[in-house]
Formats: sequence, C-alpha cells, structure tokens
Amino acid sequence: MAKRIMNQQTPKEKAIELVAKYKTLLTNNGYYNDTMTAKCCALLNVDEILEAIHFDWIEEQNLERQRNYWNQVKQEIENL
Repeated sequence: MAKRIMNQQTPKEKAIELVAKYKTLLTNNGYYNDTMTAKCCALLNVDEILEAIHFDWIEEQNLERQRNYWNQVKQEIENL
C-alpha cells in the first residue's frame, strides 16, 4: 500500500480526486464529461505543482517527499 502523506491521501486517492474535480468542472461549464480531457487537466496541474516545488524554500527532505508524492500522483492519473 502506498504511504499516506499530504492530507492523508495516497497518490492514487489524490489522482482520483483531481480527475473527478476536473470532470465536474468541465461538465459544469458545458463540456462533455470526458475522462481523457480531465486527466490532461489534472496532469497539467501536477506538472505545475512539481515545477513550483523547485522554487520553494522547503527543507531538502520534505522537498524530496513532496516531489515523490506528486510524481506518484501523476503516475496514478496516467493509470486511470
């Protein structure tokens, strides 16, 4: 089982949550309920988070944990 960090969610749980939020957002704004589009949006979101982590002044150990977590979320989104 994946280690729980960041809001007590596993990477898979976070991936499912992000994709679901984008599906809702797309549907609520008149777009077709498309899982692939929602996944692309979620992946862009995670890429932005990963990029922002590089510029944060977080201690190195915490930085690496966050980077690993978001890379796992990205992999789980791709696996959905």
